[in-house]
Amino acid sequence: STFAHSIQQTFERSISIIMTHPLPLIYLSGVTTALANFLQSKGQKDVSAERASIIYAMDPVYGAIFSNILLGETLGVLGVIGALLIAVAAVTNAVLGVGTIVEEDVVSMTSDSSDDSHLWYD
Repeated sequence: STFAHSIQQTFERSISIIMTHPLPLIYLSGVTTALANFLQSKGQKDVSAERASIIYAMDPVYGAIFSNILLGETLGVLGVIGALLIAVAAVTNAVLGVGTIVEEDVVSMTSDSSDDSHLWYD
């Protein structure tokens, strides 16, 4: 069948690439994946959860900026609109502190009370 033939071709091409280009694959798996995740987890321990979420939310925007600088790629109109929406959401969250619980209420959250009506958001 055509599907089985496509799967076989994909498998054969994958094996061929692995056998002919092992160093780039080691680099991609070792440096850009494992090292990046290691550095991310080390750096994240010194950053608040709110700040980390903003940084991670901006990842597509960073990617677009670096692809433009390094590769000369450009965004279309929808890409620019999407990047602006992400940036506005991140700035709004950072400036207004949307969704952060006031510190004095954190103590109340750790009490045995199951009633959370006393919590308020700043």
